[in-house]
Amino acid sequence: MHRINFLSFLLIPLLFLGPGCDKGLEPPTGETGFSGVIHFTNWPSADSVRELRLVAFEQFPSDSTGILTSLLTGRAALFPPDLSSKGSLPKFVDTAQYTFTTKNGINLQVQEYAYVVIAQQYGPNVFTDWRPAGVYTLKANSFDPTPVRVLLHRVVQNIDILVDFHNPPPKPWR
Repeated sequence: MHRINFLSFLLIPLLFLGPGCDKGLEPPTGETGFSGVIHFTNWPSADSVRELRLVAFEQFPSDSTGILTSLLTGRAALFPPDLSSKGSLPKFVDTAQYTFTTKNGINLQVQEYAYVVIAQQYGPNVFTDWRPAGVYTLKANSFDPTPVRVLLHRVVQNIDILVDFHNPPPKPWR
């Protein structure tokens, strides 16, 4: 009789714990990246907004030529990945939701990004005619960037960015 009670004592918790296991030691899967909403205000004329891109930099760019170098060396990530003008973020809308992941971006890695911005191409030269239009920050009425940490198998939510074309952030270089 004691043996049956002892076995029941061991088996009953296993019955409750057993259904909780779903995939055993299988590695976790899922998207890796971040998402949010971009809020746009005070749109300029159509000819001064050729493209809009979300760019995540490991470090602050020191000059305008460092932007391309950062992208080519993998120290910056770009969204959307389509490099044609059709790959631009939506234009002339109030808001745009985005999900920037390792599957739908260029160079996005599991790491911390110090400077996450919306970049605006304002002129015809694709190599030099760019400026920041909005920056991710948690401080209201500020352009102090807040770092974004990309976590493995997680999409970090609420990385929202305000783009006010009448009040853009300063360029990070002098």
